[in-house]
Amino acid sequence: MKIAKHILFILFFCVFLSELIINHTQFFSFKKLNGQTIREPQPKFTLDNWLNGNCQEQQMKFFEQNLDIRPFLIRFRNQLGYSIFNELNAPEIEVGKNQVLFGSGYIESYMGQNFIGEDKIINKVNMLAYVQDELKKRNVDLVFVIAPGKPSVFPEYLPEKYDLRKKKRSNYDAFAEQLEKQKINHIDFSNYFLKLKPKSKYPLFTRCGVHWSGYASTIAADSLVKYMEKLSAVDLLNYHTEGGQETTVPRSTDADLGDLLNLTVDIPSHEMYYPNIMFEKNSKKEKPNVLIIGDSFVWSWISFYNFFPNLFNEKSAFWYYNHEVAWSPTDQNKTLTASLNLKEETTHRDFILIVNAESSLNNAGQFFIEQMFEMLHKDTLNTNSILPTPISKK
Repeated sequence: MKIAKHILFILFFCVFLSELIINHTQFFSFKKLNGQTIREPQPKFTLDNWLNGNCQEQQMKFFEQNLDIRPFLIRFRNQLGYSIFNELNAPEIEVGKNQVLFGSGYIESYMGQNFIGEDKIINKVNMLAYVQDELKKRNVDLVFVIAPGKPSVFPEYLPEKYDLRKKKRSNYDAFAEQLEKQKINHIDFSNYFLKLKPKSKYPLFTRCGVHWSGYASTIAADSLVKYMEKLSAVDLLNYHTEGGQETTVPRSTDADLGDLLNLTVDIPSHEMYYPNIMFEKNSKKEKPNVLIIGDSFVWSWISFYNFFPNLFNEKSAFWYYNHEVAWSPTDQNKTLTASLNLKEETTHRDFILIVNAESSLNNAGQFFIEQMFEMLHKDTLNTNSILPTPISKK
């Protein structure tokens, strides 16, 4: 018992001493933790707080959270758990074979565990078909894009506990079938990437990323551009590739899952490739006005590689999960979409893109399809109910 007390005292003394050294010198610096943390506020001293013990408890939490050595201690603990027990101290992340990381929600979607049912998907695509037809009457082209889930492209790396023989029908399976059947303008990148996988020299998904790799996103962007050009006979801005970099150091979202693990030693990546995309300057080509409704995969075409800022005009916008304006060359950023006039925001566009990863298909469009169906249906009824004014004969 005495030995344990001595060890605890020595550990506490070491932590206290390290804080003094760090605060008074620049000798040590620790990498910050990734992800979100709930910060304890600086406790306020009151007599009541002191007497009931709340002040001391709050002060201890505040002190623990603001220790300069805290990031190192957490990373060290996480590293021990992963290296010795293969355990991750991160919710919604699972480690598969060959140290490949997966998002739990993507596995759930792939295995068909969140299947919403055939009838709901048929009804949703029925509404989508109506929206597509009504928008086309207003000279707006709609395109539905399915971004691939990592488990769909690399099921062989899933954790052992998932028996692929028990895979059920998924939202993706039903959507892919109905989009084709009802002739919806769409691109199925899940199917395309499966065909591309044996031929691809570089990873379509990185070991520690949940989104498609930067390299894969450029392939997908090029396919989308060609599809849009063919669909509406628009001639988008030219661009080309000027070399690139081969590296094992991931960029941007290519290590988004790995970063959240907060390890002392990062899981090593495979060799990746980052092409340099060069866009034509001083072009007289007219850029289209495009509205994008989608999830986090869209950011690959905005901030990882800036396809959309270069190819689309200044009136274009990205509605993140149909909740807020997440990107726009104008000053609309962070504006809640519920505060905008849906008819004005949609019927004067050149294109509307709905981009959903497989894991988002349980609520495809994030209620945008339903809102558009209702708005366009009412607008059509109102237009048809307006009779022409008869010309009076003199």
